[in-house]
Amino acid sequence: MLRKTRGLQLLIGVGIFYIMGLVANYFQLELLDWLIVNIKPAIIFVVIVLLQPELRRNLGELSKIRIVKLFLLKPNYELDEIVEAVKMMAQDKTGSIIVIAKDISLKDIIEQSVQIDAVISSSLLLTIFKKNSALHDGAVIIEQNRLASASSYLPMSNSLGNSTLGARHRSALGLAEETDAVVIVTSEETGEISLCKDGEMHHPVKSFELKNQLQMLLTDKYPKKDKGASN
Repeated sequence: MLRKTRGLQLLIGVGIFYIMGLVANYFQLELLDWLIVNIKPAIIFVVIVLLQPELRRNLGELSKIRIVKLFLLKPNYELDEIVEAVKMMAQDKTGSIIVIAKDISLKDIIEQSVQIDAVISSSLLLTIFKKNSALHDGAVIIEQNRLASASSYLPMSNSLGNSTLGARHRSALGLAEETDAVVIVTSEETGEISLCKDGEMHHPVKSFELKNQLQMLLTDKYPKKDKGASN
């Protein structure tokens, strides 16, 4: 799973670092050995931080295995309030990103955001994403059927290349590439709705199809797109 990723490059780097330590110890290179011993804790910390996207992605793949799913609690998704807010924001061309977490916790992102822990309501979502509000930028994260945080900043995707889609769409796709979350985006330029899941973007989504498509994505019943198919 780590092939052709920065995770593999990091593991190679750690391997080289370990070999250098063995060489320094064998040839009694005291200065090099001292440097390696003192740098080792920092190297471990850096590896953990940089491997977070890889670990999220691999946990997401693990959660899709049928036998693993038997041991995971099935969350209850209350979508009506979310769908109502998204439809209104699309109609008014209000930009927004709403993340619905699934099996992979987004605790590390939530802790760096404005934590809310509130009941999900369309009025609260509309207030958060109201233009020029303090929390308008960033994403709302919904976890365990609670509105957990606002003004959450997501990892950016590099997969869109020269696409005209902006930062919101790149952020939504970036998280969908690293976790099993479903991400909803409304564009403030066009009012169009997009859905991201498993590194794919479904765009545009019609308002009357939104709830049904969300349910399929959240229950992994959405048909995979053929390679080369348009969004």
